Amino acid sequence: MIALIAAAVVLIVGTFTLRTVFGLAHLTGESPIAVIGDLIGGKGGSSISQAKTDLRRINFAFYGYGGPGHDGAYLTDSIMVVSVLPRASGPPAVAEISIPRDWYVPIELGNGKTTAGRINEAYADGVSGGGTVAASNPAAGSAVADATLERLLGIHIDHWIGVDFRAFKAAVDAVGGVDVNVPNTFTDYQYPAGECNGQPGENCKYTTVHFNAGPQHLDGTRALVFSRSRHSNDNGEGSDFARSRRQQLVVAALKQKVVSIGGLGSLPDLLNGLGDNVVADLHVNDLEALYSLLKDVDTRSILHISFDDTNFLYECGYPANCGAAYLYAHDRSYGEIAHYLQYVFVDQSVLSQGGAVTVEDASGRGLGASGRWAKLLNFLSLKATDGGVVRRLATTEVLDQSGGKDAATATWLAKFFGVTVTKPLAAPATPRASAPATPAGGGVVVILGQDAEHAFLDNPGVGN
Repeated sequence: MIALIAAAVVLIVGTFTLRTVFGLAHLTGESPIAVIGDLIGGKGGSSISQAKTDLRRINFAFYGYGGPGHDGAYLTDSIMVVSVLPRASGPPAVAEISIPRDWYVPIELGNGKTTAGRINEAYADGVSGGGTVAASNPAAGSAVADATLERLLGIHIDHWIGVDFRAFKAAVDAVGGVDVNVPNTFTDYQYPAGECNGQPGENCKYTTVHFNAGPQHLDGTRALVFSRSRHSNDNGEGSDFARSRRQQLVVAALKQKVVSIGGLGSLPDLLNGLGDNVVADLHVNDLEALYSLLKDVDTRSILHISFDDTNFLYECGYPANCGAAYLYAHDRSYGEIAHYLQYVFVDQSVLSQGGAVTVEDASGRGLGASGRWAKLLNFLSLKATDGGVVRRLATTEVLDQSGGKDAATATWLAKFFGVTVTKPLAAPATPRASAPATPAGGGVVVILGQDAEHAFLDNPGVGN
């Protein structure tokens, strides 16, 4: 869907045609006259332009579902939040946050009413009339899903886009396919051969799909299979995290193809191919403003964050402990996740230092805290490594062992963990239980105390 932003390029240079106008009208739900009015008025009337001026963070929710004719037509098996932070100079910071479909959560129906279920059910609940917005309204699904995400993530959802499988396939085919560097070779022996809605004559069998590592050119059908596959046992590609990463690769490749010179010529085909398969609360002036905001973003600078059972979530232990394969949050208040996302955009002054960060586990819990937090900090583009287990501490410490070279990094980490920077020491503050000593002058050391692990329970149980 980021590829749709490129529509603004054609409009700005004045090469749009009547076919493009009608395609934009179909996509945005505006009349052709309203589209032309937006083009004349420009992006100045968009709230996105105002957010850029105010340097205010903007959050977009993307919901991917099968659509009519598919099993669980509006179950959003792909959910991504794209967060954008405008900067006073240069392109904005961008983070893609992938949400696992099996996360069992309270679903916000509105008017103080909630139900419980997998997060992929929230959009479907709205579409079926379970929320306070009438089911006939295209925004019914997002009204429930947006409110649910806001409660879980602690951020406001400013805009939303719903995409079904046909839109995904049409977008890729309209630009002549995409080029993706497949990270791992994998085979999925349980990919659905067809749609299975419980009706006579349907194809409920499985087929085998295979992808080789390395550069691949994918048409729409193949790109959809690559993005949907979730049952491989090879190289970790059966996880929701791996599937989210593959979806992000296709989105990035699609964006690159559309903004290329050849891709712009296929814009009318792209817009009309999407047709009824996309719903959103974005108007043409919003698309133009969004393109203006994102056009200079280097794809390599985008943060890719996934919440899964290696960090803030855990598997319930199906079938022994629960009736289905659910994921639950360690922190029942979701405050730990909200805190992390509050700090998702690290100050440029910190990143420019490139300071080495070593994370050590002094919690005494034996739950892999140092590895977990090293990975979470790496998501934010900090250079963090796992320093292993050390003697127990009650309170987290942040040590600046860089001789002041990485002072900004130490200060940021201290703020994140709610402590102050400890005076530089020539040696680690706590003897190692099993890990090698941190080299002298070895950057910044975060020693995770018992306080840092209060939200990660040993046996959190089921139904949290």
